[in-house]
Amino acid sequence: MTMRLLATTALAATIALPAAAQDELRFFNVFDATASALWVEPLEAFREATGVRVESESIAGSGAAVYPDVLRTAIASGSPPDVFFMWGGTIAQPFVDAGQTRDLSDLYEEFGWNDRFPPWIIDRLTQPDGSIHGVPFKARGMGLWYRKDLFEQYGMTEPTSYEELAQICETFIENGIHCASFGGQFGWHTMRLVDYFLEDTCGAETHDAINARTETWDQQCVVDAFARLRQWVDDEWLVPNFLGVTPTDSRMPMYLGNAAMVYEGGWFENALIGDGQDPGEYAFFLPPTPSGRFHAFPEQWKIPAQSTNQETAAAFLDWITDGETHMQWRAAFEGSVSAGYSPDCDAFPHACRWTEFLTSDRGTYPPTDQAFERELIDGFFEAQDGVVAGLITPEEAAAMIQRFVEEFDSPG
Repeated sequence: MTMRLLATTALAATIALPAAAQDELRFFNVFDATASALWVEPLEAFREATGVRVESESIAGSGAAVYPDVLRTAIASGSPPDVFFMWGGTIAQPFVDAGQTRDLSDLYEEFGWNDRFPPWIIDRLTQPDGSIHGVPFKARGMGLWYRKDLFEQYGMTEPTSYEELAQICETFIENGIHCASFGGQFGWHTMRLVDYFLEDTCGAETHDAINARTETWDQQCVVDAFARLRQWVDDEWLVPNFLGVTPTDSRMPMYLGNAAMVYEGGWFENALIGDGQDPGEYAFFLPPTPSGRFHAFPEQWKIPAQSTNQETAAAFLDWITDGETHMQWRAAFEGSVSAGYSPDCDAFPHACRWTEFLTSDRGTYPPTDQAFERELIDGFFEAQDGVVAGLITPEEAAAMIQRFVEEFDSPG
């Protein structure tokens, strides 16, 4: 008996499908080409073990700018997927508020999921009424990835303060190298840099308060954050003319040695491999702040309330979130937070380092597009892009965001 057949036989013993299981599942996700290739084997193994074919439908490349709208259209048309990917926070909340997702609380009890995932992740996904509409896929942290050869060439070490980071950027531009490359299309890539500035200039307490809209955005620390953004543009620490560049394409200047850094998450290790780069030639650090906190957010799977194949979807979710499954296909499930999973530190050393951060008690803050509703984040992006383009001042950007907040919180 081959190892593949042994694995499939063992897999079949772990999956309990309902008697009325359908033979196909529609599976919405945001996998890029690299991730899609990594998922071929596990999805085929599931089919061989159960007879259920999983039709993977990927909407990749634009992040939260396009995917939620595609999903809304599918649900509104009466043709929802059976399982779909979603980020956390306010990106996911509209689907819950509209009654479009199944409460999975019973599945947490049935499958023992409360013991499978870290408590902080479950807390993030739990609604105020105690219901829970998602099951964790991954925990994601974000930081600045850099070319090790460029840091070594100019005698640089990872910074421990914003001032040290600014000095690194100044040294690079003096030598004809941009400090970082960003893709301004969709807004969320540039947002990561602004989020970091806000955490540093405002501090953790105020940053959380302005995200929660319990304090005004029209205050000096927000102005200071946008002033930094403008400085990075004016001094060409950022690769110029990036507003029309996609986040994926923004990696190219770093690959070519024209920029030293990009702001990405743990997924970037696989992206480097897919782009033909040697991950050993890159490293990352958490952008330094006095709070010590860093960007982090959960990713999750959901079942639409309209799905006619919910029990089969539940069995599929139980399998794709099981640590034993993840250990069979470690690369596909990089970033897993499931009990029993550990990354292959020899093959994916960066993933191991991310796991250390994400399982520590170090504080985190969410990206703004998971703290703000869609209407508000569009206003945030408008202000942010206005500063980048030189159309508005940092003071005007802070006032503009506060105006959007007040209009949103006081409709009519």
